[in-house]
Amino acid sequence: MKILQNMCRNVFEYRSKVSLFCGRFYCNPPRDNSRLRVLFFGTDNFSLPSLRILNDSLKSNGTVTSLEVVTSFKATKNPLKRFADGENLRLHDWPLQQTGPEVHRNFDLGVVVSFGHLIPEALISSFRLGMLNVHASLLPKLRGAAPIVHAIAAGHSETGVTIMRIRPRHFDVGEILTQRHVPIGPHTLMPELHGQLANVGAAALLDCVENLDRYYRTLRTQDDGEATYAPKIVPQFADIRWAGMGAREVYDR
Repeated sequence: MKILQNMCRNVFEYRSKVSLFCGRFYCNPPRDNSRLRVLFFGTDNFSLPSLRILNDSLKSNGTVTSLEVVTSFKATKNPLKRFADGENLRLHDWPLQQTGPEVHRNFDLGVVVSFGHLIPEALISSFRLGMLNVHASLLPKLRGAAPIVHAIAAGHSETGVTIMRIRPRHFDVGEILTQRHVPIGPHTLMPELHGQLANVGAAALLDCVENLDRYYRTLRTQDDGEATYAPKIVPQFADIRWAGMGAREVYDR
């Protein structure tokens, strides 16, 4: 009997320590990942289709069970703010005022689409399932703030979207969940491609959110040796060097 009592006491003490560890480091027992509470980060028209498709999932009793939005209110015409107000989605200003434990308690997954701010490591680790990003290129190609413009200017015949995990300290370096290829026609203009990629990215995002466990089992690490870059566009980018550019290069600019 004493042996049995000692065994029970040891098991109880072990479970207590595990519970304390999990509470401190944001560990949870396994949960049903087919029902997710999502915090969305975005700022512009590229973000909007992704927010809209997640909101459709929420309204149709799909995978998304709650949805809130983090954005910047600095822009006078913020499409995400207008959409969130119209759909009665709760809005948060950036930088986020909630602490890590509050985020962990209220949300399962973070989603970032065309946000433009580096997410702190403490916030990334607060989400039980991490954070996803929709990037408008076939990573590791065209990492950076302006992949659509650079894809056209470089004369690429195709580009695409990547759904990746957010990693701290650097943009566009996380593991890849999935990619979708999109052709670029010889006369494709930036607004057309921007809208197409935004919609393709939204559909790919929803697929990942609805099948997160499957995609997390097949994550692919990016090959940094294959990386190219698409920095923010500056006025000098539009300069034409007549002596050094061919007709096609001038046209693509």
